This record gives sequence, structure tokens and C-alpha cells, in this order.
Amino acid sequence: MTRSWAKGLLPMLTWESRPMAAANDVMVDPAYSLPVINAGTYDDYLRRYAADVAALQLPVAIRLDHEMNAGWYPWNEQGSGGAAVNGNNRGDYVTMWRHVHDIFEAAGANQYVIWVWAPNIVNNLPAANQSLEYTRSLYPGDEYVDWVGLSGYYRPPYREDQTPTFDYTFGPSLDQLRAITDKPILLAEIGASETGGGDKPAWVTDLFHALARPENADIVGLAWFNLTVTTVSEGQLVTNDWRISSRPDSLAAFVAGISDPAARF
Repeated sequence: MTRSWAKGLLPMLTWESRPMAAANDVMVDPAYSLPVINAGTYDDYLRRYAADVAALQLPVAIRLDHEMNAGWYPWNEQGSGGAAVNGNNRGDYVTMWRHVHDIFEAAGANQYVIWVWAPNIVNNLPAANQSLEYTRSLYPGDEYVDWVGLSGYYRPPYREDQTPTFDYTFGPSLDQLRAITDKPILLAEIGASETGGGDKPAWVTDLFHALARPENADIVGLAWFNLTVTTVSEGQLVTNDWRISSRPDSLAAFVAGISDPAARF
């Protein structure tokens, strides 16, 4: 959902450099490493894709290889302790992004594309991946990016100091984005779990209150992860119900927030 200046809904494609059937917990796939992509292995596919976007002539946001500052995807440069991921090297991500962008430019497709560069919130990343310097090293540059974004959730495991608030979840990461660029910001993948202390309605309410604050006027919209997913948390299987309608009180908080004229949706 985008806020009122964008006049409604905009389709956003999350485009990942890996096979369609790949499991979400697989971070090593040598056939899709960044050096392999940068060598031109998939250029024919990229040219066909770009040509199709140009022929369609409809606007689309493309979130290419999101959460690039993390360590759980084949396109990440480093994981825990600074260890390399999937044979990737420092600088390879920016090279990959510019390579794909330039192919779209040559095909005349970029006039229809909003390129969304969307890291993960830094709160729970490995220490080596949390710094502004590391996040900045992954930014392709203003000429290659239209919007910047974030993935961020209110989810277990919950830390002792954690609060169900917008500022705890997004504040440090928004500070980094604004230090890197003044591009519009999209909350590109967000949600809140019902697992835990029952704070999802409070988190949702605070989300929309925060979006109404003047300092967040550069946030142009959000994409809610509206699914139920089972993952491993602290060694145990946990089912997180991210859906807007997960409980009546969570749904009511969302409806009230998005209907508030101050939030500008």
C-alpha cells in the first residue's frame, strides 16, 4: 500500500537471484553466486525480462535481492563474524545491482520500473553486519535506486528491552537509510506475530501513529507480509501468524490505523 501522493496501490515484485523452487533457508547455491551473475551468465534471461517490462508499459516496483545486509540468502556478501557467503566478495552486490539496472536501461524498461533497495532492519543482524558503514557499502548509488526500503518484524525471540513500538523496530535502520540517501522510503516487508505477549495490536497501532509523525513523511508506503509461517526460534518450531486478520483485536487496530487520515493512506 502506498500513501496518498502515489494514488493507491502499486504492484511490487520481489525478485530473487535463485531458482524459483529454492527453499527459503538455503544460503549456498554456487550457480547463483554474485560473481556468476556479474560474469553475464544470466544476461539473456535479464534482457528478455527487461524487454517484456518495456513492452508491457505498466509501472512496477522491483525489490531486487532484498535483505542484502543479512547472511541468510545466496546474494549476501557476508554472514556471522564477517564470513563470506556463497563465494561472494565485498563489492559484488553493488556490481550485480548496477549490472541488472543497466540491462533494463538499455532495453528502455527503466521508465516503468521503481527500483527498491531494501535491506533488513539491523537490530538482530550479526554484529559485523549492523554498522552504517557496512550498510552503505551495499548501496548501489542514487542513480541506480528510486526508493529505499526495509524488512522488519515484531517477532520472537523478544529481548528484555524490546517494546512493541515502531521506533524500537525501525528507528536505528531508518537512521541509517537517511544517512545514506534522501530517497523515498518504503516499508517493503513488515508484520507482527501473535506469538508472545499479545502485543500485536499495540505494535500495529503504534505503526500508524508513527507514520503520521512529520519526521516520517518520507515513508511512502508499506507491504504487509500477510501469511502464517512456521520457523525455528531459539531451537524450537514457532508458528508466527503475520496476517492482518490473525485476531479480531489485531484486525481492528489495522483498520483503525489505515483509516486514520493522519496516516495519509
